[in-house]
Amino acid sequence: MTTIKAFRGDLEMPDETVSAVKEYLGARREDLLSFLRRLIAIPSPTGSEGDVARRVAEEMKRLGYDEVFFDRIGNVVGRIGHGPIKVLFDAHMDTVGADQAGWTVDPYAGKIEGDTLFGLGSCDDKGSLSGMVYGAAALKAAGFPADRATVFVVGAVGEESCEGLGVGHLITREGVHPDFVVIGEASDLGVRRGHRGRTLLSVTYQGKPCHASVPQLGDNPLEKIVPLLSGVKPLNRRFRDDSFLGKGSAVVTSVEVNSASLNSVPATATVYIDRRMTVGETREGILDEIKSVLGGHEASVEVVKVDQPSYTGYPRSGEEFFPPWSLPEDHPLVRAGMETGRAVLGREPDLGRWDFSTDGTFTAGAAKIPTIGFGPGDGRWAHAPNEQVPISQIITAAGFYALVPWALSRSKG
Repeated sequence: MTTIKAFRGDLEMPDETVSAVKEYLGARREDLLSFLRRLIAIPSPTGSEGDVARRVAEEMKRLGYDEVFFDRIGNVVGRIGHGPIKVLFDAHMDTVGADQAGWTVDPYAGKIEGDTLFGLGSCDDKGSLSGMVYGAAALKAAGFPADRATVFVVGAVGEESCEGLGVGHLITREGVHPDFVVIGEASDLGVRRGHRGRTLLSVTYQGKPCHASVPQLGDNPLEKIVPLLSGVKPLNRRFRDDSFLGKGSAVVTSVEVNSASLNSVPATATVYIDRRMTVGETREGILDEIKSVLGGHEASVEVVKVDQPSYTGYPRSGEEFFPPWSLPEDHPLVRAGMETGRAVLGREPDLGRWDFSTDGTFTAGAAKIPTIGFGPGDGRWAHAPNEQVPISQIITAAGFYALVPWALSRSKG
């Protein structure tokens, strides 16, 4: 017996339940991999997830989900069961663009070498998504009582451009209100119970354009950005620290100019700053920090806003401000995740935080829904050439996704 310490007492996950899930997934290993490779073959940059969403819905129906539907913003949702405990599994369908530079394999081919599958989105985040789709099906096939829990598997839109916007729509506007959320993102099969927040800031300087041959007639905004460029890095020494989430950070990531040509003084210059937030940091404090290193120059300092429709045409707007979040180690969901990890790994899973940001910024940070994360792959391959994920980890993660609802429903039993 594998012990589950969840809401109360010691609960037992029968070996036959774990075996049934592993047997189901083992028998469908090639189907799962074929499904993942098809998802990788479909380009799905943010705003163009429609074809992937339809392919996910098709697979959910084929696997016998009780209900499959799309919401207005374009998330695809599969439901299994109708019990009182509601567990939502979230993995995003969109990817960053495919920069061919640095890739030595076709980003869309889903090439397999040994235990490694290569492809854009394999690690971030279609590996987790395919594991969730098959994991929930394995739960049902293993005889999970439909009246114990309601399991939602969500292929979310728009995570790469604005974390939490897609799943946040589902929860706030479509009537899906989970008790627990499991985020599928690369964790190398470790349980994640939080991460720092993130905000994207823009600092815009006004100038006076003119021909580059007579710069004295203009006002060059690029000359004004120098104090900011040199002042952001030293700010890092002043940021708050947290024993679990770590210290806040800031880095300049881009500079854009509005210029008629390379022979012109620009009209404006905008500097973008990625600011990672830890516990106790506020929106007002973050804006004031940046204003303190402008060197006396006038500039507008703002949180970047997202305002573009989803692939369905539904208005998609928000801002790039995402709060930090964490769950205590002794939270029932964390304990259930750790014990489920032991059941599928045969060892103690790593417990920690993510260094990057996920949809948990909404589910846990904003909506305060207990959230953990678990996924196949090493996060260093996200957004990188030759993105890859271990095949064995995908199968193991699918087993984890199958057994977490069982653990949580037993804990209420």
